[in-house]
Amino acid sequence: MQATLSAALWGDMVDQLPLGVLLLDPAGRIRGWNDWLARHTAIVLPAALGKTLPELFPGFDHPRFAWALAEVLATGSPQVLSHTLNRHVIPIRLSVPNPYELVLMQQKVQITALAAEDGTPLALVSITDVTENVLQAQSLIAAARALQESSHHDSLTGLYNRRFMASWLEQELKQAQRHNYPVSCLMLDIDHFKRINDTHGHAVGDRVLRDFAQVLGGQLRDSDLFVRHGGEEFVVLLTRCPLPEALFRAQTLLGALRAAAVGTLPAGAVTCSVGAAVYAPDAPCTPDALLNQADKQLYVAKRAGRDRVAPASI
Repeated sequence: MQATLSAALWGDMVDQLPLGVLLLDPAGRIRGWNDWLARHTAIVLPAALGKTLPELFPGFDHPRFAWALAEVLATGSPQVLSHTLNRHVIPIRLSVPNPYELVLMQQKVQITALAAEDGTPLALVSITDVTENVLQAQSLIAAARALQESSHHDSLTGLYNRRFMASWLEQELKQAQRHNYPVSCLMLDIDHFKRINDTHGHAVGDRVLRDFAQVLGGQLRDSDLFVRHGGEEFVVLLTRCPLPEALFRAQTLLGALRAAAVGTLPAGAVTCSVGAAVYAPDAPCTPDALLNQADKQLYVAKRAGRDRVAPASI
């Protein structure tokens, strides 16, 4: 290291530490730079000594680090810069790609006061690489988020499931009541689905369900909720949508389905029946009541010949 510094401070032990260690004087110039930093930054000791961090890393500007450094040099009180608040201090690029696209090494930085043999106050900066911990935490968060998402979705069609719909609809109707807007409900059932399964097999039946979800989903707004209610029965919840508009949109869904080749079957081979109901703020009802009314109208549509919409109001 540097001859003016104690050999006990800067020796083989410091160079063998599994973390970065550097010394800064009151002018912010580097008085010590260990092998760990040389390996990770490709800046060797002779090139670092006497330089400032902005000189080594153009654009370096870290107000929190500058404040902590000044505090240590002025008062001797140690400072810690956590990854949570600071991410990194020294901009050390990662050499190995990662799934979360982190570019710079994530760090925990500690700054403590020291003195050179000539009495010059120094700040000892230690840098711990916490990138692996951060990546593991990100992985756990992603896994938890994926698990939560999977619990809200139907595995075959990718649509939302009844569990998610129950929670969503309860909150949506509260908002509808508070802000005075209607919510329409369409209950859909694929016509003669058992016949499709019996005639063509369950693999074709599964493909019909997936294609049905894709065809109708392409006709819906981002604000609408499309749910696989169970088996071949589906629910569409239309926010801020009065019943006449819901009926028009239901007819649009039926038309799109008639025109599509669903599964391995030709266009027009797959149809569905729809029951429609509406939540109106001036005549509020429970989520179950809204769904039950749409379900009753669905069977009205079935009895009337299928491939049609049967409306009701609450």
